[in-house]
Amino acid sequence: MTRRRTWLGGAAIIAAAALLTAGCSASAPGGDSSSGGGSLTVAAAQGIPQLNPAIRTFAWEEVLFPLLWNGLTKTDESGKVVGDLAESWEASDDQKTWTFTLRDGVKFSNGDAFTADDAVAAFEYYLSDDTATQEKNKISMVTGVTAPDEKTVVVTLSEPIATFAAGIVWVKMIDVAALDTIDKEPIGTGPYVVDKFTPDDSLTLVPNPEYFGTAPELDKITIVKAAESTAAVTGLRSGDIDVLWSVPQGDVAGLEGGGDIALVKPDNPSQWPSWEMDTTSPPFNDVRARQALAYAVDREAILEAAYSGQGTVSPTNNALGEVNPWYGGDLTDYSYDLDKAKELFAEAGVTEGSTLTWWGIAGQYPEWNTSGEILQASLKEIGITLKIDNNDIGTWVDSFYPAGKSYPGYIVPNFQSTPPEPAYSLNFYLDGRCECNWVDPDFQTAFAAAVAEPDETARAEKWGTVQTIINQQVPLIVPLQSTVVTATGTRVSGVWVEGGGQLHLEGAQLKG
Repeated sequence: MTRRRTWLGGAAIIAAAALLTAGCSASAPGGDSSSGGGSLTVAAAQGIPQLNPAIRTFAWEEVLFPLLWNGLTKTDESGKVVGDLAESWEASDDQKTWTFTLRDGVKFSNGDAFTADDAVAAFEYYLSDDTATQEKNKISMVTGVTAPDEKTVVVTLSEPIATFAAGIVWVKMIDVAALDTIDKEPIGTGPYVVDKFTPDDSLTLVPNPEYFGTAPELDKITIVKAAESTAAVTGLRSGDIDVLWSVPQGDVAGLEGGGDIALVKPDNPSQWPSWEMDTTSPPFNDVRARQALAYAVDREAILEAAYSGQGTVSPTNNALGEVNPWYGGDLTDYSYDLDKAKELFAEAGVTEGSTLTWWGIAGQYPEWNTSGEILQASLKEIGITLKIDNNDIGTWVDSFYPAGKSYPGYIVPNFQSTPPEPAYSLNFYLDGRCECNWVDPDFQTAFAAAVAEPDETARAEKWGTVQTIINQQVPLIVPLQSTVVTATGTRVSGVWVEGGGQLHLEGAQLKG
């Protein structure tokens, strides 16, 4: 299973494939990479099934985004949104018209020039009813995209969105005319092109001779499916693997300070477990029951036992971590307090002898099962039974997706892997998005006001209001922010990880 940028709902993970052997060793030509070049072997616990960035299935496919594709904008290592294929942009005063000026000299990997018409075609593809893309929720307010000339793209919106430049980071500029062959010979504008691809097994990339930017340092990147976590860590130690994405949390401590191994972590982790409840059916249609559950979560124990200490607790039950620059509001502290939990549960009609159900996963996501067991022990102390019902992951969609399904008395673990920008993390709480079925008009109004505010100081205050509403209403449980860790050999440099765990290899190189 993957750590996903989005969540099980929306583009559900149906099953985990059997894991294959990691593959060949990486080495520089002639055994010396001191002057650049060389081959990098990158492993993860799953393969890459297809190559269309718009319809990605798993988070691991996102490793290809900065390697093969570009957007008009991108996120840099500091978390700032900067120009990519657009060298500049400006928004109208009402934040409803965005004008992007394209950089000169950009070509697709087949040698064709990239123009504003290509950008229009890409947007239209992402917006099409026939395209199942997770990016659509970020651009659903787009009412028109035009190209006044070859270097200018004008996007009009139905509502003011001051964060639009951040929202289109992952709208990649693909060659729409070549979609029929995208899994065999994808045409992009990025620093690499595909040399070989075996779905769910391996992928080989080589430099793109048409790339508009600085030429890549490496001669080849090979991405492989790891056999399983122990074999992958062994391969990393032996040098057969140069980069291992999403190291199992239980293995992280053993790799820290590990000589030839370096760990790469995001500065601002933005992956967060989300335990969903049906807020439209008893007992969790009563806010007091949801608040009670928040108090009953032993966040410290869950972080240590389930997540091996890789993350930070979220005592205010907030999707934004306390290190997030947008964190704020009038927030209640829901630190572990079983007396408060028992009192609030009783007020909501959940008394001693009541039974709730944890919808677990059989054989996968051990951190979820451990979390459920810790919650089970806590609830037992106040006379509430938590039944742990482990299921096959493939039944998740039928049970909970899309939003609107009823599942009274259930607590359903999930997780989100989001950017630090609140517009594209707290948007999970919007009507129709969260499988928790939460609809709050005050939240909807406050969220719309925040995304429409161009002044960052004023927007921070408005995001505080949004977080206050979420904090008071507890539409789902956020016990902590977890950290996705990537391990590399110490010969590797130029690798970095976004907050949600997205791996960046576009600047990777090997040292002698």
